[in-house]
Amino acid sequence: MEFDLIAFGETLVRLSPPGPEVIEQAKSLNMYPAGSELNVSVAAKRLGLKVSYVSRLANNPLGWWIANKCREHGIDVSYVKYADDRQGLYFFENGVPPRPGVAYYDRANSAFANVSLEDFDWPCILAQTKMFLASGINPALSPDAHRVTLEAVKQAHAAEKLVAFDLNYRSKLWDIPTAKKVLSEYLPYVSILFTSGGDAAEVLGFSDPPGENLALKMSEELGIPTVCLVYGPGDTSSALWRAVCASNGKTYTAEQEGALMTVDRLGAGDAFAGGFLTGFLEEGPALGVKMGNAVMTLKNTYQGDIAWVTRDVVDAYLAGEGGMIKR
Repeated sequence: MEFDLIAFGETLVRLSPPGPEVIEQAKSLNMYPAGSELNVSVAAKRLGLKVSYVSRLANNPLGWWIANKCREHGIDVSYVKYADDRQGLYFFENGVPPRPGVAYYDRANSAFANVSLEDFDWPCILAQTKMFLASGINPALSPDAHRVTLEAVKQAHAAEKLVAFDLNYRSKLWDIPTAKKVLSEYLPYVSILFTSGGDAAEVLGFSDPPGENLALKMSEELGIPTVCLVYGPGDTSSALWRAVCASNGKTYTAEQEGALMTVDRLGAGDAFAGGFLTGFLEEGPALGVKMGNAVMTLKNTYQGDIAWVTRDVVDAYLAGEGGMIKR
């Protein structure tokens, strides 16, 4: 078996003004690869997994640039398809509190949105991996992207692969009633579900307060062996977030600790997923939650959507090693 993880999704070209500038005042824009499944893939690869990324990219310099970014991190792109369509873009203003970050999408009719069932031989591709990953962003992009993603998930489940799925609701892509209906089609095939507390309530309809009991309830009622829930604990803790995993009837937790200087918040949830999947494949959910929390914390300190972590940095963080300068 060649890969630990194969991920399927769309990568956008992200364009952001320097620092906290807004687009109206910007004289230049920085360029980053940005996509949930790619973000997870990079984190997992940099932590030691063997990873392949599957997508449909524009057959132009923007698509080639994305493929080259995958190769830069050692991610296989042999299953990527190229098409004479546009590459999706998005613009992001990285606001500082109390001004929120704002995303502006320009991804309609992209190469990935126009994907077809004929583009990928899923039985052949999935035979090469232990785990398959997709997210709820894909089906929000187009009916075609939904059909292809759902087929891939079904094929992975039928091949007895672990299927990881991040709910990843995006209000700028579709409404909650539509998302509820469509995403419910994926849940019977999922082995590991990632969700936020907000998405668990709004998209999945769970009204219980987030925590261990909710994660266990979701796992039992949805029939998903492993559920990871990341949420803000509010006034009950000084932590910015708390992660809970329910796996086969047991729970595992971790939370953000200490001071955190956030440089760029985008991709933090994907970083958690990348860390979790690495730890899960190595030792199980206990290590998965710890690694996910560590990578999520560290991601906040890197510019762009990708967590530029190394295994040494993550292991040092988990060991409690601090200090301002390493020399």
